[in-house]
Formats: sequence, C-alpha cells, structure tokens
Amino acid sequence: MKKTYIFIIAFFLFSVVNAQDWVQQNSGTGNYLYSVCFTDANTGYVVGSEGTILKTTDGGTTWAFQNWDITYGLNSIYFPETNTGYAVGWGSTGAKILKTTNGGGTWTSQLPYSTNGLNSVFFTDTNTGYVVGGYGAILKTTNGGNLWASLPSGTFETLYSVFFTSADTGYAVGQGQIVLKTTNGGTSWAIQHLPGADGNLFSVYFTDANTGYAVGGKINSVHGLIFKTTNAGADWISQESGTGNSLQSVYFTDANTGYAVGGFNTGIILKTTNGGTNWVSLNSGLQSALYSVYFPQADTGYAVGENGAILKTTNGGGVGMNDNSFSSKKVRIYPNPAYDEFTVQSTVITGDPHISITNVDGRELIGRVIRDFKTSVDIRALSPGVYFVKVINEKVVESCKLIKN
Repeated sequence: MKKTYIFIIAFFLFSVVNAQDWVQQNSGTGNYLYSVCFTDANTGYVVGSEGTILKTTDGGTTWAFQNWDITYGLNSIYFPETNTGYAVGWGSTGAKILKTTNGGGTWTSQLPYSTNGLNSVFFTDTNTGYVVGGYGAILKTTNGGNLWASLPSGTFETLYSVFFTSADTGYAVGQGQIVLKTTNGGTSWAIQHLPGADGNLFSVYFTDANTGYAVGGKINSVHGLIFKTTNAGADWISQESGTGNSLQSVYFTDANTGYAVGGFNTGIILKTTNGGTNWVSLNSGLQSALYSVYFPQADTGYAVGENGAILKTTNGGGVGMNDNSFSSKKVRIYPNPAYDEFTVQSTVITGDPHISITNVDGRELIGRVIRDFKTSVDIRALSPGVYFVKVINEKVVESCKLIKN
C-alpha cells in the first residue's frame, strides 16, 4: 500500500511542475486573442476581437495596448521585418487590413478591395504578401500593401490560413478540408486532396519545401485533425492527434519539434518531437480555447486564446500528460483529454494483463482484462477530472495520466 501512495504523490509532484510549464501572462484584456507573432526574442504582437492590438518588448512580462480607435475584429498578424507589420480581419463593411512601419506605434488602414472577412496574412518579402478569407478570397500585394489585387482561388470555401515556402510556392487551407497550392506566386491555385472532406483546416505550416502540416477539426463532431505531407502536398497523410478537440494553429521550431493548439472548454496544447509521428498533450492550465501558437526561440513560445489568455513557456512546453516519460513508454492512451471513451495501446500484453483506472486517491474505478494491442475503454460513468491508467501484468506496471472532460 505504501508503494501506491508514493506513486500517487510522485504524480502529484509531476503535475504541479507540469502546470508551471506554461505560465499565464497579464494581457490586460478579456477580449479573445486570435494571433501572435514575434520579431525577436523580446518583441511580440497579439491581435484579437474588438480591435485589440497588444505589444510586448520584454518577452511577455508586460503587454501594452495599441490603436484603441479600431473596433473591428483582427484575426491574424505578420511582420515581414522588424518594424513593418500587417494585421487583417473584418468589420461591418467587410475586409480590413492594417499596416505599421514603426513597430506598431501607429497603424494605417489599407484598401483590400474585398467585402469578405480576412483570416490570415503572410509575406514572402518586404513587399510581397498574401491574405486569405471568406468565400475563397485570396488577395496579393507586390508593393507593401499600397495595392491589393484579388486572385482567382477556384473555390468559394472559406480559407483560414496561408503559408509560402518560397517566392512562388504557397498553400492555403480552409473549409471542407480544402488545400490549395500555387507554384506561380498565386496566379493560379490547384486543389489538393486530403483523406475525407468532413472537417475544416484552420492552420498550415511547412518546415521545408516538401514537409508541411495542416490542423483543424471535424464538422459536427469532436475530433482534432492533423495532416502531414512530405512531398510538397502531392499526398497528405492523417496523423493521430490524440485529442477530441479541434486544433486552431500549428507551429514548428525545427524539422522534428512542433506544437498545435486549440480546444473548446479546455486549452489544448500538443507537442511532437519526431515530426508528427506522435503527439503528446501538454498541460495548459486553461479551461478555454487557444487560437494561435508561436515560438521565437527553440524553447520559448507563446499561445493565445479566449478571455485575453496569453501563455508563455521557456522549457519547450514541458513534458506531455499523455507522454509516458514517467515510465518506459510502453503504454499510450488517446485521445487525452477524452470524453466518452479512450483507446489504450500497449506493448506489454503478456501473461494476464489488465487495465486499472484509479482516481487521485488511489481508488480503482474501472478494471478489466485486456487481450488486444489496442483496447477501447468506456469512461462515460466517470466524472470530469484527472485519473490514472495502469496496464498491469505479472512483471511490470505501466502508468499514464488521463483527463476526462
């Protein structure tokens, strides 16, 4: 019995440390925050609802409001150089594009010539940029935003994110799991095909010319979507996200290490260290959604979301809650957090193995024998909270933490 209590105490200590891996910053606002970007290790910007524009020059310790005369929502922000940046969104009269040339000191409105709301902005150099939005809208500028021209996207689906790997090659993703690709600087766009078409893709990111990721969620269901391509979009392979929540943003710090955020009634942060082969859930400490993630340095990153939430990590996000670093990584459970059921995947199916689900007091709530490499477990009878899943045979006990939503 003593060993059981030591095990539980160890998990409590692990949980306390893990909760500090992402520290909430004082944003000074309760507005929804939709996009974050940094121009160096200390200087960053966040935009959101009600025209919110925030800036930090001390790595997120303090955030200052900018441009309070704007009342419409801003969905995306991008700085192609230190002092020059763009923010896009929508208002009562349609598309909105703002530009600053003095590090956010002042913002001027540009004329996008579009009545559709705008969701994402990306620049390939100081003068050439792209914006995407509602009803398949794609706009391009070649003179730093003085003029924005509409490009033929070939679709009326809403586009949520745009990313370019070179001056000519770019991607846009959106409603209905659509992926568009251009190889001629936006003059024409080809539709790429993903497995299924029952979801929305909210973010796209490429680590090199061939390797990219797109994340989102299924329509009318709860399921996080992650797709990966290794051949410049010719094929997209679905990855197991391990979460039952929609994912809103994806960002990679190198070829192997990446992050995805999202959620509904909880702030979901996923991390991969092997190029998306496995994704583990990190502890955000939030009960609200996250919409954007950005890492200005390998281990230092930020995530923003509902109710003015700004989170910061300085240790690469910490250890995953469904990562089995605490044991020998022979057990994997997903999705985590889970709703009605979860799947346990184990390599210790020998002897007479069984699953034991206990609460934080060590009391077993569910126990059953397992015979297969993958086993689904019904947890509808459990109340929302933290539980511990053990796979036990005659030689070892492998353990994981489970969060029930």
